[in-house]
Amino acid sequence: MESTCLQALDFQRVRPADFEKILPYFQGKGLVSAEYSALYIFMWSGYLGIEYAICDDVLFLRRNNRFGVSYHPPMAMDKPISVTLPALSLLGEETVRICGVPAHLTDEVESAVTVLEKGTSRRWADYIYSAEELATLAGKKFSKKRNLVHQFERLYPDYALIPLTAENLSAALSFMHDFMNSGEMTEDEVNENRLVLSVLENWERLPAIGALLTVGGAVVALTVGEIVDDVLYVHIEKANREYKGAYQAINRLFARECYEKMGVRLINREDDTGDEGLRQAKLSYNPVDILHKYHMVLKFDL
Repeated sequence: MESTCLQALDFQRVRPADFEKILPYFQGKGLVSAEYSALYIFMWSGYLGIEYAICDDVLFLRRNNRFGVSYHPPMAMDKPISVTLPALSLLGEETVRICGVPAHLTDEVESAVTVLEKGTSRRWADYIYSAEELATLAGKKFSKKRNLVHQFERLYPDYALIPLTAENLSAALSFMHDFMNSGEMTEDEVNENRLVLSVLENWERLPAIGALLTVGGAVVALTVGEIVDDVLYVHIEKANREYKGAYQAINRLFARECYEKMGVRLINREDDTGDEGLRQAKLSYNPVDILHKYHMVLKFDL
C-alpha cells in the first residue's frame, strides 16, 4: 500500500448499494460482533457517523461523530487483522483510536502494534447464543420460555410464521406504525423504531432476512436479521404484547428456521445498551457468551 493511500482516502457514508462491496470483507473472519454486519452499519451509520473507504483491497471503516474520530481494524480478504492493522500508521498520526474490537481479537491487535490504552463497556457487549438451543428450547433452563411458547400455540392455534418479502412488506410497515402508536415510549425507543421503519422502507436493497408472525392472517410480531458465515444477527424484534408469548414464539420460530434450513450455528442478539430490564431479558435466554468489544489507542513509530 502506497504511503499516500490513506491520506487520500475518500470516506463516504454507507448506502445500501455499497454492501455488495463491503460484505465480502466480513466473511470468513469469525468476527461474530454486530459491528461487522450490514444492517448494524445501515441502521446506526447516522448516529455513529460510520463511513467507509477501500484502498488496495483493504476496507477501512471509521466513526466520525461528536465524540471524535475512531477506526475499526482495517480488513483485507483472506488475511488476518494483524497483517492489515499497521496500515493505520499511514495516516501520519502518532496515535490512532480504534473501536469495536471483539475480545477474541485483542491479543492479535496487541501482537501487531503498541497499545497505549484499552477499555470496554458492559453496556455495549453483544449477547451470543447457541442457535440449536434457541431453536429447541430444550432442557430445564428454558422451561419458562418453552411454556410461554406453548401457551401462545394453544391460545392462537391459527398462528403462522411467514418470510418477510416485498409482497407482504406493506403489512410489516402497517404493523410497525401501529406498534409505534401503541403507548408511551422513551426518546431512545422512538428513535429506534424510526430506524426499523427505515430498514423496512429499504428492504429490497438490503442483504436482510426476516419473518412475520401472524394470527388469523394479522401480523402480531416481526423480526429482521442477516446471516454472515454461520452467525445469525437479529437486529429487529417487535411484537404485540396483547398476544401472550408472541415475543418468545417469534424468537424460537425464527431461530428454528435459520438453524434447520440455513445452517446457523450462533445467534447474536446484540447489546443491552445498559438497560437493566433488557439485560435481564437477554440473560434469561442463557447466552453462551457475552462478547465484549474494546476501544484501543494505538501508537505508531513514524
